[in-house]
Amino acid sequence: MLHKKETQIIQLLIKDEGQFITSKALAEQLNCSDRTIRTYCKLLSEKLKDYSGVDIISKQGQGYQFNIKDREKYLRFLEDNHINDHFLTYKKVIDINDRYNYLLNKLLFEQNEIYFDDLADELFVSRSTLSNDFKKIRKRFVPYHLKIESKANKGIFVTGTERDKRRFIMDYFIHSGFINTMQTYIDNELLNQKISFEELTIIVLDECREGHLKLSDFVIQNLVIHIALAIRRITEGFRIAKISDKTELSNIPEREVARKILKRVTLTTQIEFPIEEVDYITLHLISKSYNNTHYISNDDFEQIRKELIMAIEQLEPCLKNDFQFIEGLLAHLSTMFIRLEGQINLENPLTAEIQTNYKAKYQLAQELMQSMPIFSPFSFSSDEIAYIALHFMAAAERLKEKNKHNILVICATGYGSAQMLKNRIENELGNLVHITDVIGYYDINDDKLKNIDFIISSIDLSKLIFNIPVFTVSVFLTEEELSRIRHGIAHIEASPTELAPVGVSPADLSSDFDHYFSKDAFLQLSDVSKEEVLKKMILSISKGEKSHFADKMEELIYQRETMSSVVFSDTIAVPHPIKAVGNRHHIAVAMIKDGLFWNQDYPKMKLVFLTSMSIYDNDGLPELASCIATLVDRPDIQQKMLTCQSFEQFKKLFLKLGEKEKG
Repeated sequence: MLHKKETQIIQLLIKDEGQFITSKALAEQLNCSDRTIRTYCKLLSEKLKDYSGVDIISKQGQGYQFNIKDREKYLRFLEDNHINDHFLTYKKVIDINDRYNYLLNKLLFEQNEIYFDDLADELFVSRSTLSNDFKKIRKRFVPYHLKIESKANKGIFVTGTERDKRRFIMDYFIHSGFINTMQTYIDNELLNQKISFEELTIIVLDECREGHLKLSDFVIQNLVIHIALAIRRITEGFRIAKISDKTELSNIPEREVARKILKRVTLTTQIEFPIEEVDYITLHLISKSYNNTHYISNDDFEQIRKELIMAIEQLEPCLKNDFQFIEGLLAHLSTMFIRLEGQINLENPLTAEIQTNYKAKYQLAQELMQSMPIFSPFSFSSDEIAYIALHFMAAAERLKEKNKHNILVICATGYGSAQMLKNRIENELGNLVHITDVIGYYDINDDKLKNIDFIISSIDLSKLIFNIPVFTVSVFLTEEELSRIRHGIAHIEASPTELAPVGVSPADLSSDFDHYFSKDAFLQLSDVSKEEVLKKMILSISKGEKSHFADKMEELIYQRETMSSVVFSDTIAVPHPIKAVGNRHHIAVAMIKDGLFWNQDYPKMKLVFLTSMSIYDNDGLPELASCIATLVDRPDIQQKMLTCQSFEQFKKLFLKLGEKEKG
């Protein structure tokens, strides 16, 4: 295995592949000496000999360059050493392996004895610098009841309960910017598992749905990480203590869901979970799902209701008759009461923005909690206060319903924020839209999309293609976003099938076409099955991609189709993976003149556009997807495409769709 500094050097050299980087430049970025860089590069050259097709070139006065002679051996090298070769991961790895995080990783995840002088040598720092680092860590540990201690024969170690250690890991390593780049981070060594993130997510989703538990996307993701962390901790010998809680856990639906989740994880990983872990996950399910008021005593519930109404009458009397606000906040506070008793944190991705931009509502939430004696024994995190502020913000935005277009709202962060986004839309666009539903990403399906004119989403759906417009917004729905939606609605009303941004020039569209389409991925087929067509199309765009590309594409294409239909019409289908897989973006085309059996509803599919997004960028894809959507209403061009004799003819016909959009 590579040393951490060696991994960092490789990351930097890969980032600037084909260029020389001086040892001085590498040293500056990695906070070490030129000599250290030269030593590691020498060691790396020796280690790379095992892969023959990969080496480091050294030139006097120019520095070092990473040389790839054999792509397959290069990919094997990356895989063997847990290195990801795209820039986003590079940045994250550098962050994770800086000195401060390195120390925390050592203290919390390694069971080997750790000695002060060894750490100073490993990190190329003085004892005084290392002492200052430990002072910072000690200070950060205080709220979690964790301490750093040292003994002559045991070295340096952390004392405290396993539960508190996990709370710190979740808050520091994961909650801090992690959710936004989850897929990138999950490949890192922090949560290196015997089960993939996707598989773990599917298990949690399946069992929560089967158990009829209503959880937000954010909570689902958060729960997945809790379980991933539990797997890591158990494999390393760390055991969580028995949960002492006055809530009876033995005969409740959440416990059965927790048991089924961990049973399926055991089947995949062969890791046995003690009963304490089942209770731990149960408590998370109870404290983070909606409407769990029946898990607190009637006396506590009534006390919360009484104190809430009294506090609202004092602080914000205009809301005392708002039934939706009172009942929604009552349900939230009751569930929060369970969390506080169980010492369970609920992270809020919007806290910083609420504190900055909605200070009055945040302060109002603080005053509310101070006005309710039942909560006086507890201390509140800023995340919890921000959730309460969301309820006040949602109430302030609530306006009358008056709508036209049927829209679907997709939101990731839970009831309060989803309600606020919904009310912002109703407030600002109430005379134009009717919201049919507010759902999470994982709830998108054909039924939800039926009779929908467009989607407004606070989640980036750019990796998914729908045959209706999608507007991506923030939860707070800014003026700029509103202007864009109003402009888009006007465009849709003028030309319902024209979904691309206005002002796309023929030259731009032609350039976008050349970036995505190719002669090699232009197929004219007959007498084929759906499976055969997809395999041929995937193969046509696999050149230059990683060895697992084809298998991963096929798997993720079928995952996407289980979410909602990729069929645009009786004759046109646009299959694509549920997330980006390739280094490059592609659109493969298959024309089946005699028709292809897609499913029972669509037995004569004739045009298939297989879209593969890039993990880097996908500029131009919305315009091309819009042209494909426009093709639905152009049977004349469809017919010509099916009979065209060359790729060049196909391109001319496709670009005509852009001309139609301009008008």
